[in-house]
Parts: sequence; C-alpha cells; structure tokens
Amino acid sequence: MLNWIKSFALEEDGAVTVDWVILSAGVISLALAAVGVITDGTEDISGDVDSKLKSQLISTSFESDDSV
Repeated sequence: MLNWIKSFALEEDGAVTVDWVILSAGVISLALAAVGVITDGTEDISGDVDSKLKSQLISTSFESDDSV
C-alpha cells in the first residue's frame, strides 16, 4: 500500500490536464473581455449612426423645373 501511495504521488499524467484547463480558462477570459470591449464600441457607433440618420431630411416629392 505504501508503494502505491508513493507511485501515485510521483505520477505526472494529470499535470498536463491541469495546465490545459488553466490555459483554456485564460484564453476564454481574454476572448470574453475582447467581446465586451468590441460590443461597447459597436453600440456607441451604431447610436451615432442612428441619430445622424434620424436627423436627415428626405424629400418625398419631385420638383419639376419648367425652365428647360
């Protein structure tokens, strides 16, 4: 039993899994942070475009020029 505990303590097979879990969590965190920044910028720009388009006047009739 003592030999089994020693061999279990020295085994390094699970260490790679722990590394990948930590690396994956870091990548996912960075991706979520980037999405948050991009979303905020996009909402600001789309709000500016919306207000600019609402302020434009659109002519709904044709004016004829009889001087030709």
